[in-house]
Amino acid sequence: MSAATVVFTDIVGFSKKPTAEQRRLVESLTSEVHDELRTLLIPSPDTPGIVALPTGDGLALAFLHRSNQPWDRSSILRLIFRLHQWAHSQSSPRSLVNLRVGIHVGAVELITDVNGKANVCGDTINYAQRVMDAASPRQTLFSEAAFREYIGTESPVFITPPLSEDLRVDFCGPIEVYAKHGLQILVYKLVLDPPQLYWSNDDPVAKHLMLVTLTPLPKEVVGSFSEQIQQATHIAFIQLTGDRFISNFYEGKVKFSKHLKRLWVFMPDPEIYANMHLTEPQATPQLVKECVGKWHELFVTLKTQFTHVDVKLGLFKEPPYFGASFIDWERPGGKIHVSPYIWNVAAPNCPGYDMYWLGKKPSTIYETYVEGLQYLHRSTQNELTK
Repeated sequence: MSAATVVFTDIVGFSKKPTAEQRRLVESLTSEVHDELRTLLIPSPDTPGIVALPTGDGLALAFLHRSNQPWDRSSILRLIFRLHQWAHSQSSPRSLVNLRVGIHVGAVELITDVNGKANVCGDTINYAQRVMDAASPRQTLFSEAAFREYIGTESPVFITPPLSEDLRVDFCGPIEVYAKHGLQILVYKLVLDPPQLYWSNDDPVAKHLMLVTLTPLPKEVVGSFSEQIQQATHIAFIQLTGDRFISNFYEGKVKFSKHLKRLWVFMPDPEIYANMHLTEPQATPQLVKECVGKWHELFVTLKTQFTHVDVKLGLFKEPPYFGASFIDWERPGGKIHVSPYIWNVAAPNCPGYDMYWLGKKPSTIYETYVEGLQYLHRSTQNELTK
């Protein structure tokens, strides 16, 4: 097993380009890499210095770590800049060509492929691809391991070759991004000063991505949802009625955890909601008013079981644009189920989706929904203490 620095790159939107254009770009990219690494790609008698792996829409380069390796950090940076400049030179007003690049350091296995050529495999290759997947067009991202290897305790701003006083690079991070398969990873983006047309200094779009799953229809209160409720310590509902939840609770199909610490319920103020013209299958103003009373009664029952729980029934005076269930939303692993209202569709048949807190920090989108919940909490009185 050997250590290696893996540079993974692909051409953005490659599959959407005509076949002839795909071939031209692959051949041109291959030629560009060969010209830059010509001497390093020649195999030595014992082991190659770099192993090149074509990927169809790009390539991966494994720079093998050896005591007498013929490359250094400058070699990798020169390659990155040259590739982005190459992509910019291939672009036209009708056809943009952009690369994204991911760099990771780790262990690889040297193997011989079916053609009898040197090859590498292992998790390092897969992780480097995840880092690249998280990059935006015209962007290069370093994994946390690659940043430690090449920057470490040094100043993140440097002007060593191929850079200079006229073109500086700054490593900004760590930035938590969403990669494929529910993976949250830490990356560092390279920012050029002054900005260059062939380079993106923006935060990677993957910073704002998150895992979202659709819920089956019709939505069920019992099942997986009730299991999550039974295990949760912090719960908040934003809803029109909640009548199905209440009936299932009294029937013993939904239970709360013995460790429940917070239960908030937010509903439209019946007086405000009464001014809206709604008919079946939507929740009518009368039903909303009745359910406010039912929730009040349910909280009275719960207070006898959970004497120290933070409970609240808040009535908001703004249009109920959507419903949501927040489950342990303030810690990693938390979930927010969002239920949009669709015209002339009963609530159980309105498609919804679940958003999850993955990694150490929640995504910006997740945090935005939490801000909305906190707004309702601040702007409503607790009907249970009146």
